[in-house]
Amino acid sequence: MACSFELILTGADRDYLEQVAGVVLDEVESLDRKLSCFSPTSEVSYLNSEAGRRPIIVSPDLFEILRLARRVWKETEGAFDVTAGPLIALWREAERIGVEPTKDVLDKVLHQIGMQHVLIDEISNSVRFDIDGIGINLGAIGKGYAVKRAAEILREYNIKSALISAGGSTIYGLADECGQAGWRVGVRHPSKFEERIAEVTLRSRAISTSGGPMQRDPAVKERFEHIIDPRTGLPANGGLVSASVVAEDAALSDALATAFYMLGMRFAESYCRVHEGVEAILVEAVSGSEAFSVRRIP
Repeated sequence: MACSFELILTGADRDYLEQVAGVVLDEVESLDRKLSCFSPTSEVSYLNSEAGRRPIIVSPDLFEILRLARRVWKETEGAFDVTAGPLIALWREAERIGVEPTKDVLDKVLHQIGMQHVLIDEISNSVRFDIDGIGINLGAIGKGYAVKRAAEILREYNIKSALISAGGSTIYGLADECGQAGWRVGVRHPSKFEERIAEVTLRSRAISTSGGPMQRDPAVKERFEHIIDPRTGLPANGGLVSASVVAEDAALSDALATAFYMLGMRFAESYCRVHEGVEAILVEAVSGSEAFSVRRIP
């Protein structure tokens, strides 16, 4: 998942908390081995190599993620798409060599992606691709799912208060007991990395951020926007500096943060209006200045 997972657990028995933390981190490592498309022995890599020829029965974890990914793909009209890996790889190479892909190259890759080509069988828990060249990359939802599973395990072990962070880009604050204040977390300022531009209190909810300093190396100057719109093949142009989403499901907040960043303010407003429990913190640059504006929805 290319990030560090961190846990803060509260309770009276330190030995017990350390044991539970070990169980949680073991599960995160197991999910990483299962879900990474960069590991040739992962379940996702096996699915990518075989599902173009026949239906593949997948694990409950992968099936749940793909069902959610398909739902968010539909709700965002294709802006969130876990088959966009070839596009991401193309633009990473463009960043390395400093040359933008040509339209012909982009068009060819666009014909090899699309969640509509991932066929999910709810009865057999199997997955099949209906064209060659399709591949799953869970980089925009896998961390969130791992955070979700971590929270579920903590509840199974009767942990009432905890903070789970996946690289700082998806954070879950567990606060199940009545009267708990929750966990106060911040959205980093786009240019002043040690400052917060917004804060939120998490009471058994997650916040995920797309764009902004959490997903960039401040020592490297990017030539191109690093989030790619799978509908056009071009860098995202939603007009936002960063998009943060708060939701009960960390996998959902992870996916929606990417989609909101690409689709911009208007789409985020309409989505939150009809999806109870989903909130957004959107940061825009103020034209003609070095200032930023923050919009909280709702």
